[in-house]
Amino acid sequence: MSARRCGRGKPAIAILAALHTATTAAAQNPAIPDLDPGEPPTALTAPAADHDTIQVPSGGQPFVVTRVDGIPPQLKAAIDRTNCNVTDSLVAQFPVLIFRPADGRRLMAVVSCSGPAPDSRAFLFDQQLETEPSPMTFPVVAPTGGFSASNQPGLMSWEAHTRTLTAWRGSDQCPGLELRHTYRQGSGELNGFALSKVEHRLLRCMAPESDWQTLWQSPVWNLQP
Repeated sequence: MSARRCGRGKPAIAILAALHTATTAAAQNPAIPDLDPGEPPTALTAPAADHDTIQVPSGGQPFVVTRVDGIPPQLKAAIDRTNCNVTDSLVAQFPVLIFRPADGRRLMAVVSCSGPAPDSRAFLFDQQLETEPSPMTFPVVAPTGGFSASNQPGLMSWEAHTRTLTAWRGSDQCPGLELRHTYRQGSGELNGFALSKVEHRLLRCMAPESDWQTLWQSPVWNLQP
């Protein structure tokens, strides 16, 4: 869905300071980006009765769950433990994605949670898929500078073709600010993911959406011996 927004650009430091002090206000329709919830033409949809096994497509394609009663029980237990509220209407709009980001990586899941502005949680499965998966924590920019970590980086989407995980963090007030973190799959201890880019833009109320501006981008380095 498109969002209408108002405001002018500010320096990156001022934007991060505003993020530190901003408070949310109730709204009927918070701005939500146009996120691809998965890749249904090449993914599988979980039947409600198939809870015993999790079989994901190859090539990073997701196993897509579009109903709450189709969520595998071990994953549902982990979702409930993190106080993530999932509803049928939300799961229909932003399906649960279960996927292996690359060969040799562990299975993981991305789940959207309802709230004033929807966000997501990610979970990492053990080698034994029958056990309850663990919440994942991602690097994020800190409001006053530097980096921090959060298990709520924003509303997440997975793109199998580019092997990137994107987290959009918005607001339910206008004018406001949006952040977008991009995590690249490659090498790293976060199931192969590393933060590669952070972008920001202003939420506008009565004007077209502003363009994303790069706040930080990972330099290229090689620490291999």
